[in-house]
Amino acid sequence: MAQGIVTPLQITVAAEMLNNQGINGLPAALTSAISAIDSTTLYTNFFAAVNYYVAQSFANSSTLQQLLSMGSSTCPALGCSIPSAYTNLTPVTTAPYGFTGLITQTGNAYLGAGDLGRFCQGFMAVQGYINTVNQFINSSVNAQTYLGPTFTGMDALITNNISNINTDLAGFGQDLYQQGQLWNLADPVLYGTPAGLLQQLATVGRLRGGFFGDLQTALEAQGLTASNIQQLVRGQEQLTSTEFNQLQALAYQAMVAVTGDALDQVLAILDVTLPNIANMADLLNPVKTFPASYSTLQVPAGTTWQPIYNPGTSVNLAIAPLVDAVLPAASGCDELAKVIPPDQAVANRAISVSLQQITGLPLTTLPELAQTVQGLAPTTWDPNTTYLANEAVNAGSPALTVYRAQQDVPAGIDINNTDYWLPTTLGGISTLASLPLLQSQTAPIASSVATYFSTQQATGSGPNGTITTCDVLGTAIDYNNFAADLDTARTNIVSLQTASALTALNTAYTNIASAANDAAVLTQIGNANAAIAAIVGNPTYASQVAALNTAWNNIAGVLSQERTYQTRASIDYFNLQAGEQVSVFGFVQQLPQYALLTQQCGACEFLEEVSDTSTLGGQAIVGTMREGRNNKQFAGSQLSQDLTPSSEPAVTPVPVVTPVY
Repeated sequence: MAQGIVTPLQITVAAEMLNNQGINGLPAALTSAISAIDSTTLYTNFFAAVNYYVAQSFANSSTLQQLLSMGSSTCPALGCSIPSAYTNLTPVTTAPYGFTGLITQTGNAYLGAGDLGRFCQGFMAVQGYINTVNQFINSSVNAQTYLGPTFTGMDALITNNISNINTDLAGFGQDLYQQGQLWNLADPVLYGTPAGLLQQLATVGRLRGGFFGDLQTALEAQGLTASNIQQLVRGQEQLTSTEFNQLQALAYQAMVAVTGDALDQVLAILDVTLPNIANMADLLNPVKTFPASYSTLQVPAGTTWQPIYNPGTSVNLAIAPLVDAVLPAASGCDELAKVIPPDQAVANRAISVSLQQITGLPLTTLPELAQTVQGLAPTTWDPNTTYLANEAVNAGSPALTVYRAQQDVPAGIDINNTDYWLPTTLGGISTLASLPLLQSQTAPIASSVATYFSTQQATGSGPNGTITTCDVLGTAIDYNNFAADLDTARTNIVSLQTASALTALNTAYTNIASAANDAAVLTQIGNANAAIAAIVGNPTYASQVAALNTAWNNIAGVLSQERTYQTRASIDYFNLQAGEQVSVFGFVQQLPQYALLTQQCGACEFLEEVSDTSTLGGQAIVGTMREGRNNKQFAGSQLSQDLTPSSEPAVTPVPVVTPVY
């Protein structure tokens, strides 16, 4: 049977949830606390007043809002209203009413209110929001430290340090392209060395048994045997550094003598199109190999970069200690200086160190690096294409000009050689030139950006202020213990009732329940607000008022924060689509992934809390998550779960029919 995509446990979850089975209602402690406070004399009278009013023909939404907001700015618990400070919370206008009704309806909405398609819609949207915003929160924290002391600027950051290696990207890209396949970037230690050049020539030219005649002759003329030459091609192997460098020094002298046709053959094999290469040894001289940009080459020096060349063509020898500090002892500038001219040794070692600052360097080639830097590729002329023409390629100072058609090309330009360059779609890498606010940053993200994320987004209870599932949906499981706050409020309301402090307020509520018109209701709402204000202003009841406000603000603060997250995630739990099933299937398929989100009050903990394990569906939800974690463990040891049922229809063999003649 073919491997399927869902397991038997997932199939069970889907069937049960599509029948609205498997998810708990609100926690018993919370519903009990709500029931207890709703049963107090004060709240019984309040609910009677609201229920009476909404049933009257003269009822209107404006007065209903006032009825549901009594005491909101003084002591909202006495009016069962929402504290006025929490402006993103609005009174519910269907039963159950009041602040306790808001708690009930909010928690039930998170749990689907009897429709688990709604539960799945909301839950998956919440997880998508949490995953996205937490990536930014954590990244904003890590961005402040992840580069440590190596951060040298935003240009370097977005160009993979290439803009630090050479500040002339146009010239650098051209030089790299004209170098062809001169160097193997996977072995930067051999960059700029005779052995590295011979090894690359042998590899690119597939020269297995030795080099072609004139080059072989030149090497042998310096006293190198066939065995010595093979040692240079294979690498140091069993030779000491001194022995290997002695062979390289002889190879360098041989390269000085490689000119004319032999040099042309070397250049052709390596696809080198650099100008002014007089002999093979010139390929080890960065002034010759970077004719357009050697003067802007740089090497890292702590948190800064230093020029490799002084004005003119002389090497900045002061960088030698910086270069040696990051190279193996046997590969320092002095060692290479035993092989090639000392200034060229320093320059080549510096370039090698610089190139190694490019992440992923060993995986690319010089032509690919050139394409990345400048986005240039040679082309023959096409009159329908826009070309970039390099008129000064031989002068070493590129002047890139756009030509629209063949007739626009100045006389004397060779349209079929290397004077023309076709821009790629990307056109090479870019710096942040003309964006000074970014270029001037001394850290990967500005302090204002870090502050924004730490104060405006990182408001959750997870590490770094990340947002957890309970931060968004905690009411569904009473994560913040509303039950305790409600019990505190009930105790203090009973205390006020016992002290006869609520007589006027109860009278106002009772009168609303028998009012003959809207004006009478408005009068009693005014009386109720006055009665609440009198209680708040009476020092005798200060402790009860303080306790009531603390409890109500605790609950409202949580509900408000949940609503804030949901607004940011574009989720309206009171307007989710009813009867929708696609989300159920999507949720079930995601369950194994939710199982891996095991941080405190993450998706896994929340789902285990809301799963009704007295039912088959609830047990299957928990079981599917355990199965998902098992499969993660299996993957770590190359094991796998038994085959899951195929999601394709079974093929019934067609019976063989005996033909009748």
